[in-house]
Amino acid sequence: MKTLKIILHIVLVVPLCLLILISTKNQQERIIRFWCKGLLSIFEISVEVTGLESNLVNQKKYLMVANHISWMDIIVIQSIKPCIFVAKSDVASWPLFGWVAQMTGTIFIKRDKISDIKKALKKMKRRLIKRSVCIFPEGTSTNGRYLLPFKSNLFQSSIDTQKSILPICLRYEQKNSYTDKTAFVDDMSLLDSIIKIKQEKDIRVIVEVLQLIRPRYNRKELASYIQEIIRNNLSQNLS
Repeated sequence: MKTLKIILHIVLVVPLCLLILISTKNQQERIIRFWCKGLLSIFEISVEVTGLESNLVNQKKYLMVANHISWMDIIVIQSIKPCIFVAKSDVASWPLFGWVAQMTGTIFIKRDKISDIKKALKKMKRRLIKRSVCIFPEGTSTNGRYLLPFKSNLFQSSIDTQKSILPICLRYEQKNSYTDKTAFVDDMSLLDSIIKIKQEKDIRVIVEVLQLIRPRYNRKELASYIQEIIRNNLSQNLS
């Protein structure tokens, strides 16, 4: 039954994405939240927002920066504050999910190409005028216990637009203890991950909203500073 619900809900995203094309910004955000909350409910994943929650649920535009554990991170964040994501170009080729990402305005990037980074930055600066943009500066996902070094290039969008940065720390728990059951790592395929998560129950994701940071440093200092803020929060809560 759970499998059928997942399939039907994923298929439902097709007409919803077409509806997004003719909807206002507020309507688009409601549609995105509706679908993401529905998917989380089917997977039996609850979301708890802690910290400076008001910064995440208000209508202000930020460069949101989060640690990266799973494709599910995107669903979690979109269920609270719909925004534009920056994702690896590989995501565009994912069955259906890649199409959905394109339809919802995702900015795709090849991080090893300078020209691609410059194009992504231009798009990010345009989008930040109207929407929050979220990045995962580690560049890939981990099991959630540690952080990889933050890549600094995309932080330039905050400096150029003078939009504040909103750091977010994500943690997944099961029975009040850390779990890596949602982690999307190594050579795992999207289907493998969906099947693995489907088999679990009562997973909770804690979305810790941290202090707003004004872009008063250069991009490398900014990336390093925010990485340390998220790392400290992670280490305090996983110890």
